Amino acid sequence: MNRAAEQARDEKRARLAAEKRKAEILRAREEERREAERQQKARIARRKRKKVMKKVKIVLAVLLVLALLVIGGLVYLAIHVSESDTNFPNVYLNGIDVGGLTKAETLEKLNAAGWDEDAAEPMVVTLPMGTGFELDRRTAGAALTAETAAAAAYRFGHSQDAYENLLNYVGSLTNQTDVALDYPILDEDYVRQETKKALAAFNEKVSGSPEPEVDLENAVIRSVKGAGELSLNEDAIVNGLTRALLDGQRSFRYEQIDGTPTMPDYDSLYTRLNVEPRDAYFADDGSFTVIDDVVGCTFDVAGAKDTWQKAGLMDTVEIPLTITEPAVTAESLRGLLFRDVLGYQTTVFASSGENRINNIKLAASKLDGLVLMPGEVFSYNETIGQRTKEAGFLEAGAYADGEVVQEVGGGICQVSSTLYCATMFANLETVSRTNHYFRVDYLPIAYDATVSWPGPDFKFRNNRDYPIRIIAYTTNDTDLTVEIHGTNVDGSYVELTNATYVVYDSTYTNVQIGWGAQATRHVYDANGNLIATINEPYGIYNKHAEDIDWPPEYYSGGTASVADNSGTIFPGMETGDASIIYG
Repeated sequence: MNRAAEQARDEKRARLAAEKRKAEILRAREEERREAERQQKARIARRKRKKVMKKVKIVLAVLLVLALLVIGGLVYLAIHVSESDTNFPNVYLNGIDVGGLTKAETLEKLNAAGWDEDAAEPMVVTLPMGTGFELDRRTAGAALTAETAAAAAYRFGHSQDAYENLLNYVGSLTNQTDVALDYPILDEDYVRQETKKALAAFNEKVSGSPEPEVDLENAVIRSVKGAGELSLNEDAIVNGLTRALLDGQRSFRYEQIDGTPTMPDYDSLYTRLNVEPRDAYFADDGSFTVIDDVVGCTFDVAGAKDTWQKAGLMDTVEIPLTITEPAVTAESLRGLLFRDVLGYQTTVFASSGENRINNIKLAASKLDGLVLMPGEVFSYNETIGQRTKEAGFLEAGAYADGEVVQEVGGGICQVSSTLYCATMFANLETVSRTNHYFRVDYLPIAYDATVSWPGPDFKFRNNRDYPIRIIAYTTNDTDLTVEIHGTNVDGSYVELTNATYVVYDSTYTNVQIGWGAQATRHVYDANGNLIATINEPYGIYNKHAEDIDWPPEYYSGGTASVADNSGTIFPGMETGDASIIYG
C-alpha cells in the first residue's frame, strides 16, 4: 500500500471517531434534558397529590361523621327490633298473617283458626296385609302446636344477632315470610321407631312356614301362600314417610312387598299321598293279628297348582283330598275280638272255709285272661296244674270214694263246674266232662264238672270262628264268676235245661240210690228261633248213704250196690263214672 492510501485511511478513521464523540455528546445532553423534564413533572404531581389528599381527608372526615351517625342509628334500630315484643311485619304461619302480633295475640289467632286440631290430625300410614299405623305429626316434627308455632313466629328476627335481626326486619318490610315453611324438622328416630313396630306386626302376620300341612281328618292340604317368605323394606318406608311428612301429606301408603312365594311341591305330595284303599284283615298265620287297613287318598295335582297360582299373598290355600275309607277297618276287626260276653255263670261259696276260698281264688286266677284260638282245646288240668302245697293250694273238703275228706286242692271243682256252665251258655263244644259223685249245692244238677289229678279232666273246644277269652274273678270272697268273651257273629244264644231220672238199686229194685241227670242246650238265633238242641254228657249222682231208705233185710246182712253200671236207670241213657273225687 502507498503512502497516500494510508493517509486517506487515517483521515477517515479520525473523521469517524469525531462523529462518534459528537453523537455521544448529543445523547448526553438529551438525557439531561429528559431528566430535567421528569423532575419537573414529579414536582407538579407532588403538588397535585397534596391538594387531592387534603380534599380526600376532608371528604373522609365528613363521611366518617355521617357513617357514625348511620351506624348509631342502625344499632339503635337493630336493638329496637330485636327487643320488640311483636312479630316482624309480613310474618305468616301456614298462610295465617301474624305480622305485628305479640305471642299471646298470635296464639289467640291460631287457636281461633283451629290450629291445634289440625296439628293433632295424625298421618295415616297404610302397609300391606292390612297392617299400618298412625304417626303423631307433632312428635315427628312435621306439625307445630299453636304454642310452638307462635314461638317460632316470634323467634324470626328475635335472635341473639341484632344485625341479622335488622336485615330480616328490612326484608320483611317488602317480602312475606311463612315461618311454618321452615318446618318440619323431622325426628327420624321417632319415625323409624314407629315403622319398626308396624313391621313387627307385619312380620307376625306373614310368619309361619310355606310347607303344606296335610290334614287327613278334614281331607285337605293346607298352606299359606308366602308365609315366612315376605318382608317390607324398612329404609324405603322411612324414606317415603319422610318425604310425605316434608310435603305436608296426611296419609302415606306403601304397597311394595319383598320376597317370592314358593309353590308347594304338589308332585312330591302326590307321590307320597296317593294310595289305593285296602281293607284290614287277619293275618294268615291263625294268630288273629290284625293287618291294618289303608285309607285311600288322592288329589288333583294340576288343579292344586292352579288354585295356588290364583291365590293372593298370605291367602290360605286349601286343596281338597279325596279320601276313600276301606270297607273293613282295623278298628272294626279288633272290635270283633272279645267284644261279646258269649256266656257266663256265677256261683256262691259264702259258707266255705278259708282254705277252700284260697283254692277257688287261686284256680280262678290261673284261668283269668286265658285266650283260646279257633279249634284249640282247653284242658282244665293242664291249665291249673297239679294241686300241691308248693303250687299254693291248701287242704279243704273233697269227695273221695263216696266220702268227704280233706284233700289239697279241695274246692277247685266249683271253678271247673262254673267254667263248664259258662261254656255251655257260650255254645262251646264239650270234649270231656264228668259229673260229681254226689250232687253239688252251688249249681243245678247236671251243670257241674268234677276234676282230679291226673284225671278226670274237663276239656272243651273253641269251635267258634274267632278267639275266646276266659275271664274269672271272685267278689267279696263269696261269689265266683266265669265269663267267656268272644265274637257272637250271628246273635245266637243258649238256654239250658236239665232232666233228672230216678236210679234204683239193682238188688232192691224199689230203693232209690241216686239220680240220672242230663243238661241240654237249646240254641236260638237272634230272632228267637230254635236252631239246635244239644245234649250234654249224661251222669249219675249218688245219694248219701244216710239218705237211702233201705229195707230191713239190708240191715240184716244183705248186700246193696252203689249207683254204678249195675244200677237200674232210665232206659236208653248211659251211665257215668261214679268213682269221682273232689267236691
